[in-house]
Amino acid sequence: MQGDKTQYHFQCVYAPYVSSLIAFCELKEGSSVLDVGCGQGFFSYLFRKSGMRVYGIDLSETGIRMAEKLYGQLGITFAVADIHAAAIPGQFDCIFVRSCSLYNTDAFPLHKEVTRKLLRHLKENGVFIFAYNSNFSSRTSLGWRYHSLRDVQEHFSTYPNAKIFFSNKIDTWLLRKFAFAAFVTRLNILMSEASGMGGDLICILRNARLSHRSE
Repeated sequence: MQGDKTQYHFQCVYAPYVSSLIAFCELKEGSSVLDVGCGQGFFSYLFRKSGMRVYGIDLSETGIRMAEKLYGQLGITFAVADIHAAAIPGQFDCIFVRSCSLYNTDAFPLHKEVTRKLLRHLKENGVFIFAYNSNFSSRTSLGWRYHSLRDVQEHFSTYPNAKIFFSNKIDTWLLRKFAFAAFVTRLNILMSEASGMGGDLICILRNARLSHRSE
């Protein structure tokens, strides 16, 4: 019963978040999505629920087994894979990566190889969605590095069309796709600094390979 309540709470919070991202990125029903670091498949499920064709990958065999058990019957494909070595089939309309452990490093602003490898699997007119849980207060975490807005800007600095936001998820529940606006990001950062409320730093890249500047 407790697990059902937790699942319901997560859906109430994250379903508007994912559907708002889909609307803002103008992803059409039937678009292919690569969910990188999918864990137990919750976000894969939300993309599938919104009409996407989803392929989820994760290093954890335990996580993938659970994802298949929970959501495999919905037509989602899951696989144990390392993005550094995996033979990922084809290219995708959307690549979604949220709070991937490969980005949990002090070298994140300048270490861009992971992103470059992921973008190789993005279609020419596709969209890359980077999301990373962070916090702008003085709060610290022993095992998780809270990246700053400047960290994300530096990491994606070679992509001129990168759009960067900070969402606390309440905003997408209230404003839907209109939550991804500069003034909302500024407000959310102020709220995080004052209250300690966390959220997701988000970068959205369109036509990423075409707009990349050589470093």
